[in-house]
Amino acid sequence: MPQRVPQQVLVTGGTGFVGSHLVDRLLQNGYAVTCLVRNVRKLHWLNNKKVQLVQGDCTQPESLKEAVRGVSSVFHCAGLTKTTHLRDYYAVNHLGTKNILEACARYNPAIKKFILISSQAAAGPSIDGRPVDDHSLPHPMSDYGKSKLLAEEEARAYKDRLPVLIIRPPSVYGPRDRDVYELFRWASRGVTIKLSGGERYFNLCYVEDLTAALLLAAETRTESGSIYFVAEKRAYSWSEFRDLLLSSGGVKAYEITIPYAVAYLMALTSELASLFTKKPVLMNRQKVLEAVQPYWLCDVDKVENELCFQAEFPLRKGMELTWQWYRKNLWL
Repeated sequence: MPQRVPQQVLVTGGTGFVGSHLVDRLLQNGYAVTCLVRNVRKLHWLNNKKVQLVQGDCTQPESLKEAVRGVSSVFHCAGLTKTTHLRDYYAVNHLGTKNILEACARYNPAIKKFILISSQAAAGPSIDGRPVDDHSLPHPMSDYGKSKLLAEEEARAYKDRLPVLIIRPPSVYGPRDRDVYELFRWASRGVTIKLSGGERYFNLCYVEDLTAALLLAAETRTESGSIYFVAEKRAYSWSEFRDLLLSSGGVKAYEITIPYAVAYLMALTSELASLFTKKPVLMNRQKVLEAVQPYWLCDVDKVENELCFQAEFPLRKGMELTWQWYRKNLWL
């Protein structure tokens, strides 16, 4: 009996947090994986993985031809979540997406699926506690969110030429993450920080749930241009999140409440320092503006109904696994 030839798929951003987890899941499910990497000497989480490497950069259109040629699907995970220069968000997240879409249209027009990993930041926060869905009018509050929305618009502009699909997760956490990790790090030191102004509510997504949804997106027939929010269906308040963060890690911490004005000044100081260090910082004024919004809620009914997706990692379970990984790898 002849062996089935594995589908060859392309992952951009495979050296990063979400991309590396996606590569692992694809390999486990029998896919042949090509990764677009900027520097083949800096493979991070791809080291010793059975993947084909193509050197290139989404911001350099001429480098994308060999990466997209012959693949059945593209998972576009590459993107910036922080930078020292706001224009870089648009160069990478927006124009980088445009470049790889054009490369697919030019060199691989028979592609089965182009999946863009976007963000709820492109949609913006929810109004009056009503979860946002794919019909909600986007109102991003940061240059990161605006650049992701422009990337989505580029993808939808190709929906009649390529079978495109957009995934919008909220904050994603899990092993290898360095952003939400800061909350774990401070909690392990006995401190949690809360912004003044009342309770806040949000959805979250464990990284393995996101990669499961991405595979479903690739393997399920969908309408080109569709947008799906992917998250645990249950929303959490900051108080619930904090309690679970501490109890799942077996730690105790003092909570420090910071007024918005103080947080804004701290973020400004952090930004100014980054100009000298040339290193991007997680805390900036736009992040503070996003953080003070009372509701970051999203509607996951569509992804559950159309892709048959169900989150398998409630927050406590996801946090326990994340604490374990950080400790095992000496991050904490």
